[in-house]
Amino acid sequence: MAKIISCINYKGGVGKTTTTYHIGCALTLFHNKKVLLIDVDPQTNLTFLCTLPERWEVFKKENGTIAQLFESYLKDSFDPYPIENIIWKSPVVLPSKSKGAKDVVKNLDLIPSDIALLGVDIELASKTWRKIESGFYREQLQILNRTIKGMKGLFGIDTSGDVRDALLYLEQRHILKNAIHRIKDNYDYILIDCPPNLYLVTQNALAASDAYVITTIPDHMSTIGINILIKKIRELHDTMNHKCRLTNAETDDISLKGIVFTMVRTAGQSIVSTHKDKMNELRRDYSDICFESSVSWGTGYTEASALAVPVFAMSDENAVRVAEQYKKVTKEFLEKVDGNYHG
Repeated sequence: MAKIISCINYKGGVGKTTTTYHIGCALTLFHNKKVLLIDVDPQTNLTFLCTLPERWEVFKKENGTIAQLFESYLKDSFDPYPIENIIWKSPVVLPSKSKGAKDVVKNLDLIPSDIALLGVDIELASKTWRKIESGFYREQLQILNRTIKGMKGLFGIDTSGDVRDALLYLEQRHILKNAIHRIKDNYDYILIDCPPNLYLVTQNALAASDAYVITTIPDHMSTIGINILIKKIRELHDTMNHKCRLTNAETDDISLKGIVFTMVRTAGQSIVSTHKDKMNELRRDYSDICFESSVSWGTGYTEASALAVPVFAMSDENAVRVAEQYKKVTKEFLEKVDGNYHG
């Protein structure tokens, strides 16, 4: 059964997507893991790290994207959306030494994103009631109503409104979780690249996850929201579990497994003082949560991304340096996710 990890930060441009992508590639290439990448950011950056736009257009036309999962739900389809339809098998194509030949990163699959996700959060909030009112949850509501009547008779407490609200709350946030449940036994790791917000699509990603990882540049603007982000995710976790208990649903559990420093500025072999000071500050605040490994700023992954290949496929000096750093980050990722780290 896959371990499901969301990668997140309130701030964009902090190397979140690039790190998600390269950890996924490294898990497959160097640790023989089966990995599914899920892009829930309408900017589609993870998607375009995995493939070129023209290939994505063909796949989208023939199979769809993550947007279809939510759009199917919004159309009040009572049947679970077949998430298998939008899984792109081995989309990452590597350069080959053989003329005309193509090598792919095997066991690395993708659910691509789509700009159509932009309006999903608003539509989710406005349309979810329809399934509850149409009788989709009729059997569950009947059982709960009998329990509610019993409580009202014994204690004079009417919790019907609370239960109804809880059903709505969970329905809005379990769309992705319910879909992933169908395929999570096919993978060792599922990595979800989240947009820089905590709207309903992001909450779906977190509700589906066992843990989350924060990526950040070690500077003031990139790290200022980390405390707030951790607090808000903890509040979301507590609220979801409260709603689960109200409706007799299985509770969720999500923990912070790491803070990864990316785009670290260096001078020669040393980290510049401003970045080093910020890294030390966060390590004091979060002790074993912060990764010891980090990824420095460089042109290596910029050139690789233009070709839709990981830095591991590049041979120039900058790419080789960054590739080694991502290998170390991935090894530490495995230790934290599979070890005894708790957030």
